[in-house]
Amino acid sequence: MNIPFQIDMAERRTQISLAFAGGVAVVVLWEVIRKWRIHRGVAKKIKWKQEQCKAAFDTVEQDLRKAQVPAEKIAKILDLSFTELQQQLQDGTLKAVDVLHAYQSCAFEANERVNAITEPLLDAEAIAEALDKQTSEKKPLHGIPISLKESFYISGLDCTAGLGHFLQNPKTYDAVLVQVLKGLGAVPFVRTNIPQTMMIYECSNPIYGQTNNPYDLSRVPGGSTGGEGALLGSKASIIGFGSDIGGSIRVPCHFCGCYGLKTTLERLSRKGHISLSKGQTLVSGTVGPMTRDFEGLVFATKAILNDHHFQLDPAVPPIKFQEEIYRSKRPLTIGFYTYDGYIQSVPACERAVMMAKKALEAMGHTVIDFVPPRVTYMVPYLYVRSVQGDGGRIFTSQTEKDIEDPSMKKLLFPSKLPKWMLWVLSWVTQAITKDKVLADAIKARIPVKSVYEWFQHAIRVQDYKDEFLNAWKGKNLDAVICPPFAMTAVPNGKVTEVLGCGGYCWLYNVVNYPAGVLPVTRVTSDDVTNLDKYPSTTTMEKLVKKYSLGSAGLPVGVQCAALPFQEELVLRVMGDIEAGLKMLKK
Repeated sequence: MNIPFQIDMAERRTQISLAFAGGVAVVVLWEVIRKWRIHRGVAKKIKWKQEQCKAAFDTVEQDLRKAQVPAEKIAKILDLSFTELQQQLQDGTLKAVDVLHAYQSCAFEANERVNAITEPLLDAEAIAEALDKQTSEKKPLHGIPISLKESFYISGLDCTAGLGHFLQNPKTYDAVLVQVLKGLGAVPFVRTNIPQTMMIYECSNPIYGQTNNPYDLSRVPGGSTGGEGALLGSKASIIGFGSDIGGSIRVPCHFCGCYGLKTTLERLSRKGHISLSKGQTLVSGTVGPMTRDFEGLVFATKAILNDHHFQLDPAVPPIKFQEEIYRSKRPLTIGFYTYDGYIQSVPACERAVMMAKKALEAMGHTVIDFVPPRVTYMVPYLYVRSVQGDGGRIFTSQTEKDIEDPSMKKLLFPSKLPKWMLWVLSWVTQAITKDKVLADAIKARIPVKSVYEWFQHAIRVQDYKDEFLNAWKGKNLDAVICPPFAMTAVPNGKVTEVLGCGGYCWLYNVVNYPAGVLPVTRVTSDDVTNLDKYPSTTTMEKLVKKYSLGSAGLPVGVQCAALPFQEELVLRVMGDIEAGLKMLKK
């Protein structure tokens, strides 16, 4: 007797199921269409930009052919140190145009190998010619070619952070730092490549492609200032400028064998520098110089700390270069470490620090052990929690509107998961990798629930800064030396698997201390052989060991850090390491 009713209920369930399935299909189809439309729109913008860049390259190459600068003259200019180049431009031995042509020629040739340049700056020739015609007193950087990370605003050009949807929105003014450099007589001549979102040590994006390491094309140059690192490492630029929120200046210098300085927050102006995380102020990015030699680093830092800079951006404290700190001969107490408590540095990086230690001791300094406090806590709960406090939404909200670069897929994958799945992923990660810090870093990406929770996090960051300073003062330290990264340049596409190596840099972003990097040595065959003794407890340690095989010949840098607004002391320590190394060689 209930058969008609049962049939009616079965039909209703079937109808409901079909309606639900149809609804899901519509949603899925709509999402596919939405992504296709985004992809098509961004792809068109990218094609337009690539054609624009090619035209700019063609224009400069045509100008170079017309100039017909002899190869011998180019070679002589490129062989000059920064000090020699600056002096010859000042006394008129060299013309700004000839120097520009030499570096353009070298940069374009290097670009064929490493793909470091996003676009040449077409007004460089006019700027150089105007400098050669001027009769007034020459400025400190008169005629010096400057390369710039693509993240600095330049009037009339796009600034993308590697995101195609930011194209066709040219900036209307130069970044403050660019204005300062031009005011000093410098000639910005190329812009250099960055990774998409500028939050990874790879250097790849859908607009400009992948940049490679000049010492090994199968490896990364570092990021996010990877284009600068690759160009400077190719000897195709002499001074560049980049930015750093987690090693973005220091890691490329370490990987590519050049010099760089991450400054204290607001020591240099960030106005006119793109940032996807402006609302996050607990761990902020800073800007700084990168150079081919040490003298250039000091000169560039000194030159840009001027009244013009302070007038353009009143948020920058008017602290000029403190010569008395840099020139002081007072013996220093310097801490050192080769293991931060999380990822042990590989033999080459450990050896580089010990070489720097000996060099500093030869210069009359006291170098003592220093153990940075609770790095295994700082990495997940302070650094990752600060930059990913919104669950990474500030980055995924941008890549969702774009063509996502393959280098970003692994990095942003956890940010696309629901909260409960992050807890599961964290548990599974710890069980498989035996890496509690990595597991905690996944949990740290769960978004904060309230403003109150964010305020409590801010208190924890400040508490750690106080704890770190107490540890520093407890040893009566003036400065610290350590590796910039736990290993040397990583193979392309593998950076996300060894991100924990960056903790050596992240620490000084969290505490907001200035830190510089200088090249000290190269990886030797013995360094590679000694990897047999490297720990292999966690999956990351095994991967560090694996990816360090075949690294002989790669540059190895050392990081130097000092208290906030003590950039001059950082430079003094870097200079003493370099002088001490030369002394020991003799």
